[in-house]
Amino acid sequence: MTLPQIMTPDGILAADPVPRDAVTGVWEMRPFVNRVTEILQSHEGQLIAGLLVVEIDRMTQLFRVHGQDALDKAMATLVKRLTPICGSNDLICRFAQTQFALFLPGLEHAGKALFAASAIANAMGDPIIVGGQQLFVSAKIGVAVSPNDATDGPALIRNACVALECAMKSGTANYLHFVRSMRDDLKDRLDLEDELRAAIRDDQLLLHYQPKVAIKGGQPVGGEALLRWRHPRRGMVAPGIFVPTAEETGLIVPIGEWVLRTAIKQIRDWLDAGYPPTQIAVNVSERQFRWGHLPALIDVLLAESGIPPHLLQLEITETILPDDLEGALQQMRWIADRGVALALDDFGTGYSSLSYLRELPLDCLKVDRKFVMDMERDQSTRHIVEAIVAMAQAMDLKVVAEGIETPAQWEILKRLGVEEGQGYLFARPMPADAFAEFIRHAAEKG
Repeated sequence: MTLPQIMTPDGILAADPVPRDAVTGVWEMRPFVNRVTEILQSHEGQLIAGLLVVEIDRMTQLFRVHGQDALDKAMATLVKRLTPICGSNDLICRFAQTQFALFLPGLEHAGKALFAASAIANAMGDPIIVGGQQLFVSAKIGVAVSPNDATDGPALIRNACVALECAMKSGTANYLHFVRSMRDDLKDRLDLEDELRAAIRDDQLLLHYQPKVAIKGGQPVGGEALLRWRHPRRGMVAPGIFVPTAEETGLIVPIGEWVLRTAIKQIRDWLDAGYPPTQIAVNVSERQFRWGHLPALIDVLLAESGIPPHLLQLEITETILPDDLEGALQQMRWIADRGVALALDDFGTGYSSLSYLRELPLDCLKVDRKFVMDMERDQSTRHIVEAIVAMAQAMDLKVVAEGIETPAQWEILKRLGVEEGQGYLFARPMPADAFAEFIRHAAEKG
């Protein structure tokens, strides 16, 4: 079957009755979908054909900086790079604002679709000129091939879109070929997102608290608030299962606000009940920090609760810092000026740089649990922890080790001069009432 040509060899669009995108000259989405469906139906599941959905990155930033005209010109430039890769019977579609879709019928074998995806990814490597400046972009591509992946047009397109989403989430793959497990994984993520929204609405979230102790004596010196999900069917769900979904969807922002409110209210309740004043650490996600309203929220919560600000500690990770150091510093200084303590969590696993570390208004560094786990068998890891302690002492920062599970780890940390720690060796995370009694009992023992 001969399909309408997209472009003649001399670069002139061939005349055809198909509605085309006004900017790029390629097919519009609806007629493209209809045509793909028609072709596949006419071959009754016997046609080997590739469906590629291509997402061009950095286009949203381009639009915000330079506007719609610049984005349109960039997409028109990029479509010219696609046409030499396609044959005369192939179709190109403007699938969305920053997406193209390609239909490659009559392939010799499925691998040809992946060859095309590789060629497209390489073609995106050259810069485009926008506003007199070079802009580098790249492509993420989802690939589905009939008849193995689907035999009808809508299903083939859906499966290519699923593969594209997986490619975008992978962080490394430029293109991925659809496999059925991708669809199952995507459904699981969508179901988890829906259930997480219901958890926020139906008050299924709760906090447990893990004590922090002095390394030398083992007496409690504080605690960390840890998020839990009491699922109506699954029971208690660990944060490692649902927090990544919350981060991806932005739900971590309202969840993070709930955690802060709940932890601060709990500190207030403990004080009112006569329990010893205890500093509680709360983790702040990268997305919550980039939200920009964290200092104002803390101001409101401290004013509402009336707790001493030093009883609240915020734990941030190094991933917050490099992209917008000045903005991060501004927020952190605002928070520190209120008397709230700041800790750098998972220290040593990210972009650790003394050039910014010395500027941060920190109270302590938390040594990542992986270092603690490896200390017993790996001397180089012990040297790393020793160096962290020496650096922290030079900067007048406290060092807290997490994930302590054995007496041998505890002894090593004592020798290295780590001040505080937490882990199953001392206590597991526990409900608020049990934590308060744990602290009270320790205080009574002296």
